[in-house]
Amino acid sequence: DVLKKTGAVEQRSLAHCIAALDTFLTAVCAAMPVDLMPGDSDPCNYLLPQQPLHACLLQHSSAQSTLNLCTNPHACTVGGVEFLGSSGQPLDDMIRYVPGEDRLGVLSQSLRMRHMAPTAPDTLGCYPFTSHDPFIMDSCPHVYFAANQPAFSSALVEGDDGQRVRVVSVPDFAREPTLVLVNLNTLECTPVTFGGLE
Repeated sequence: DVLKKTGAVEQRSLAHCIAALDTFLTAVCAAMPVDLMPGDSDPCNYLLPQQPLHACLLQHSSAQSTLNLCTNPHACTVGGVEFLGSSGQPLDDMIRYVPGEDRLGVLSQSLRMRHMAPTAPDTLGCYPFTSHDPFIMDSCPHVYFAANQPAFSSALVEGDDGQRVRVVSVPDFAREPTLVLVNLNTLECTPVTFGGLE
């Protein structure tokens, strides 16, 4: 059991971090809806698709109707714009098998292939589905993103049938405190970087 192997200091540190997140989310959820997707180091299952963080971890913010604890990958619609993305594990795994570091190019290629996680289950852990592949894209999103990436980047990809998809690499906030705003009318992206957080 992982918790039995984790020392008391690490457990207190984890509890402190989760409490700080809960306080932060409670304040943000009072002003706007929030979708919270787990990542590779969060306290949830390892295999994709990752299940939502359990509400008991976020006692105060999970009581807010504006907090949506969602899966990874996650799809949602905001103002008629369809978003599809992950916390970054599929892209991180794909980049291991291509020359160079063109993360946005690899993400765009996975969009063209209509498959979010082509390396699963071979080198990317996923639940063993027998009747269908949940990572195949049945429809074309307007925004396709991968989070927890080394840096922000964005491109507009046009499909053969005139589809326009904004592909976005969202930076790992712990390393680069940047969030990405998407204009729902034009699909233009604007990175917003916070200073003085170190």
